[in-house]
Amino acid sequence: MAGGIPNSICIIDDDADFAQFLSHYMQSKGAQCTVFSCAEAFLDSKSIGSFQAYIIDLGLPGLDGVDLTALIRARTDAGILVISGRMGPDAFNSALAAGADMFINKPVRFDQVYNALASIWRRAPSRSKAAVAWAINADGSSLTTPSGEVVPLSQLEARLIRGLIQANGEPVSRAALVEYTQMQGGPDHRNLDAAVFRLRRKIEKETGQPSPFKTVHGIGYQLAATIEDEERSSTP
Repeated sequence: MAGGIPNSICIIDDDADFAQFLSHYMQSKGAQCTVFSCAEAFLDSKSIGSFQAYIIDLGLPGLDGVDLTALIRARTDAGILVISGRMGPDAFNSALAAGADMFINKPVRFDQVYNALASIWRRAPSRSKAAVAWAINADGSSLTTPSGEVVPLSQLEARLIRGLIQANGEPVSRAALVEYTQMQGGPDHRNLDAAVFRLRRKIEKETGQPSPFKTVHGIGYQLAATIEDEERSSTP
């Protein structure tokens, strides 16, 4: 968990400014966020089940937020927080009946959203354990997402990921990762940062999902999701 909230959050809201600022706020709290402007864009990404929590605007263009909530709930037990400018018991009842865990009205402060997600997460601690893991195959040639997409890996990228896995969820310093991966470079570790950036972009471009690791400012990098290493599991 990222400071009491899920590590991976999906925000689906057609208010671009609100969604982006909320995303930045949640990222400042240690979570990874992916933003979609409508239900159709989210569904086209084929990433249902890839996030630990969803923040959904009820009044989406096209497919309504209530219907989207029902679709997501049918596929995952992840936390769902509905945020809406719609007032009245009908909106509230419709959202909860569709499977939302909580409903809050706009306008809303970002700290209220944070606290709502933290409350949802506390009520269902088993979700973090039940989340489907990523997996790196035994020879390190590919990374498989929770929803089944396969991303090819170079040897360096595989070593980067395995260096993070060995830390068991703890932050790993840049110096330690450089040593583990046997990278060349100066004391500023620019080569490492560039390699991590390219790997993130590859994962996000090929899968439409956030990468399973995050930057820890002033330290290095850290896993943001569970990654199973098939090399470990195949070792007697």
